[in-house]
Amino acid sequence: MDSKKGIALPLIALISTVLLVTACSEEAVITESQSSQPMAEVIEPSLSQHYIVEREYVGFVRAKDQARLGFELSGQIERIFVDVGDTVEEGQALISLDTRLLITQERQLEAQQAEVSAQLKLIESNLKRQLSLKKKGFSAEVEIDSLTSQKNALLANRQQLKASLEANRLQQEKSIITAPFSGVISQRSVSKGDVVTMGTPTLTLLANALHEVRIGVPTHYVSDIIQQTQWLIRINDEYVAANLLNPGAQVNTQSRTVELRFALPESSNPLDGQLGYLQYEDHREASGYWLPLSALTDGLRGTWNVFVVDREDKVHRAHVDLIFANNDAAYVHGELHAGDRIVASGLHRIIPGQTVQTQTITNQAQNAVALSDQ
Repeated sequence: MDSKKGIALPLIALISTVLLVTACSEEAVITESQSSQPMAEVIEPSLSQHYIVEREYVGFVRAKDQARLGFELSGQIERIFVDVGDTVEEGQALISLDTRLLITQERQLEAQQAEVSAQLKLIESNLKRQLSLKKKGFSAEVEIDSLTSQKNALLANRQQLKASLEANRLQQEKSIITAPFSGVISQRSVSKGDVVTMGTPTLTLLANALHEVRIGVPTHYVSDIIQQTQWLIRINDEYVAANLLNPGAQVNTQSRTVELRFALPESSNPLDGQLGYLQYEDHREASGYWLPLSALTDGLRGTWNVFVVDREDKVHRAHVDLIFANNDAAYVHGELHAGDRIVASGLHRIIPGQTVQTQTITNQAQNAVALSDQ
């Protein structure tokens, strides 16, 4: 009996040791199997009923008032008081012509006017004398008529000289170009000594108070843009609120766009000729899901696929159609359902049918779209 007990105890100890080693081995195998499964970051996108296409339409900044200044008469440039970049005030003298010839003509006209006045004074004295003699019966009607006719001719001549003198002085006044409004000289086309003809551009003056942007927009977007309550213009990476000045009058025959004019606030202070970009959000109705670009992989014949992880953490391939994409995200629809777990990145490390470990992360593509909708 004692011998049997002596044999049984070592046997029980041996069996226990074997079972313990086997359990540890199985646990090690399970642990090693789990550690060999790749980690997959997954997202759970929600179904959207629309998507937004952000568009920009470009145009040029223009001063509200822009004048190409020229003389109303021909002559030689005598003085230029300003240059490009100078700020001028309304009424300030900018450029002048040589007026020596006009001044000489003015003196001639004044001398002729004085001569006519002296002749007229003499005629009036003679006429007065003849009328006095007529009362006494010593003057003939013919002499009185002759003096009256001469007087009328001198009066007409004096009136003509007066008009010529006014025209001369007006020409002298127009020989100086003054600023029609306050602004900045943007261009100078002449130099001192140049001979210019009537209407030749000499200086370009831009108003420095208000600016506007003229932007061409495709015809099928005009009505939507006009109905907006606010408009944003991007200039030098800064966004400024603008006011729509006109809804567009005609279609440009070359660009096939409608030009819209937007007034910029005085605080913007842009430069003439800068580019301005009108921001427009084109809302389109279509159901789909927003996914990061890293969640897409190439399929057959130009199609796109995503990897979906089922409840058993096994990866499956799902076909999707690309509706829209920007620099960060894609809007797709296809073999997806609400609540599906989609691999967000690292698709090159995973193959369909493989079991993976999952870590749910935030769908940044969906969040970015939600913020833009607010």
